[in-house]
Amino acid sequence: MNDREQKIDTYVGTWNEPDLEARHVLIEQAWTADGVYHAPAVEAKGHREISDNVARIRRKYPNRVFCRTSEVFLHKNRARYTWAMLDLAGSATIAGVDYALFAEDGRLRRVHCVYDRKPRVDEAVA
Repeated sequence: MNDREQKIDTYVGTWNEPDLEARHVLIEQAWTADGVYHAPAVEAKGHREISDNVARIRRKYPNRVFCRTSEVFLHKNRARYTWAMLDLAGSATIAGVDYALFAEDGRLRRVHCVYDRKPRVDEAVA
């Protein structure tokens, strides 16, 4: 596994980390301080907003596991991979493709999320 794949897997791990401090450490490892996460419903800028967005999704969809579902396809300072947020039965609540841009230091500068599968109304708790 190369360093960029490791940064992506660290980022993916942030979605599964319930502890705020531990999640912040992972975010600092994976993201630049000015990193931006773009998704259809949110734009989170910087470590705090990225962490707040993860916490929001964890509250909205409890008991889910976020995982990378493809290899990481790298090209220069960019990457693409697929992911899913699975319920306890292994069904995808949300799934999509992330397009990542890396900074000079190898950490994530931007991630653009495109959904392949959006949740049904009955899947959200809040």
